[in-house]
Amino acid sequence: MDKRMGIEQAVESIPDGATVALGGLSMNSAPMAYVREIVRQEKRDLTVVAIVAGMSVDWLIAGGCVKKVVSGLVSFEGLGLAPSFRMAVQSGAVEIEEYSEDLLICRLRAEAWNLPFVPTKAGLGTDLIPLHEQTGTIRAEVDRSTGEHYVACTRLPVDVALVHAHAADEIGNVRVDPKLIWMDNEIVNASQRTLVSVERFIDHGDVVAEPHRTSYPQFMVSGVSLAKLGAYPSSCFPEYGHHTAFFQEYSTAASDPESFSAFFADRIVKPETWEDFIRSCGGDEMATSIRRSAA
Repeated sequence: MDKRMGIEQAVESIPDGATVALGGLSMNSAPMAYVREIVRQEKRDLTVVAIVAGMSVDWLIAGGCVKKVVSGLVSFEGLGLAPSFRMAVQSGAVEIEEYSEDLLICRLRAEAWNLPFVPTKAGLGTDLIPLHEQTGTIRAEVDRSTGEHYVACTRLPVDVALVHAHAADEIGNVRVDPKLIWMDNEIVNASQRTLVSVERFIDHGDVVAEPHRTSYPQFMVSGVSLAKLGAYPSSCFPEYGHHTAFFQEYSTAASDPESFSAFFADRIVKPETWEDFIRSCGGDEMATSIRRSAA
């Protein structure tokens, strides 16, 4: 079965009100081509799950797509918290459900493994336990056999995961090359469906010849979309780094809500295609410069 589809077609399959998990780690390897299309299609009332995120969550909030964020951190690293995220949570426009990375990963694993909860000792003695006392999504318990204390992390259902990778074949076997160094596999394992944007397509014969290089086998993937520089302005190591100048410009614009609205509409939403957006922001030149430096 050919699982190749356009960015627009993939995003059309995401309904309003869905729980969407975003891959990447802060300023690294976020599925930005999918995220921009979600904003352009004006999806609404999404619950966004992101273990550690940045620009991806900020775009969705700035685009009015988000009802709730479930995360450990949403930041631009040295530039501080993601600005639209910070303002929306402070104002109450967006709900935040906060965990540590390990607690959130354990909740995803409980869903993936079809268990009522996964235990961990992370979070014991912290304010995170009483923070979730009413919902019971995590709770402090004691093992009756050993007397040991632990935190029970309950299931976190996810409708669709969006991740970015280096390559895929036509039936959805996906390669992250080099191997994955963050937690995208956790959201892929927990999700009902996974959509993957990739830098390039490869032949199925190449996958068969080197099966050990497959990160997500085709039975875990619902669709794959070609998106050159699909993680921009975040990085896709080792092919390109994050675009520091764009992050700085975006952060500066966000300091004035009125001017930021125009900046977001003109610079992020308005370009007709992903390729148009990349060109308008200098992404091609940035990536070319990084490749020349590495050569």
